[in-house]
Amino acid sequence: MRLMTREDATRKRLSGAIAAALDSLEKLTGAEERYRSASWLVDQFAEAISAAGKLRAHAVVALRDEEDLSLAQLGERLGLSKARAADIVRDITRTTQNKQPELKPVVAVIVTSPEGVLAVRRRDKKPLWTFPSGEIEPGETAAGAGVRETKEETGLEVVVGRILGRRTHPQTGGRMIYLAARPAKHADAQSVFVGDHNELDEVRWLSRSQVDELMPDTYEPVLAYLDRDHRRQLH
Repeated sequence: MRLMTREDATRKRLSGAIAAALDSLEKLTGAEERYRSASWLVDQFAEAISAAGKLRAHAVVALRDEEDLSLAQLGERLGLSKARAADIVRDITRTTQNKQPELKPVVAVIVTSPEGVLAVRRRDKKPLWTFPSGEIEPGETAAGAGVRETKEETGLEVVVGRILGRRTHPQTGGRMIYLAARPAKHADAQSVFVGDHNELDEVRWLSRSQVDELMPDTYEPVLAYLDRDHRRQLH
């Protein structure tokens, strides 16, 4: 009698889980409930198939590398044709080579006060004018990064409020998080300065009309926030 291997046990456990899920669907009495539950299960299976396919492809390449097998030997070992083995190796190698490092999210801080909205002029002109901003470091919150970046770039201490929106920046391709902020109570809003001369040429407060003039591609939710904030300050 053959003893059950760990591979056999895994297959039995997965088969049992699938059978139990299908049995549960069969017992549902409402047509709409059965439809929604079955749709959810189909989506789960689709994700599982995709993930399992990637695992299988990585395993094929690992086996080839660990045992220094030719494509013909690899195919014979796994019960595949040489062409199929070659396709799997080529696809996973191409995916690995094309995968770019994930960019860190960038926080942009929309600091408003009676002076206007705080902006910086970049030396690389990408873009020329923008809000104080920078990458969120590992272990750092968006709010923490916003406070730090604003202080480093402009010398101003701020208190961060709510998130105004998130998007992929149309020019840089970076993942952006936009935060509302105000100068801290003890901060002097008129004493801002260029804190990073390697990246910035100028720091200044802009009026609402100057934002339209100098930053025409400003994110719409940010513009809407500036409009609301400007109206509040006029009353």
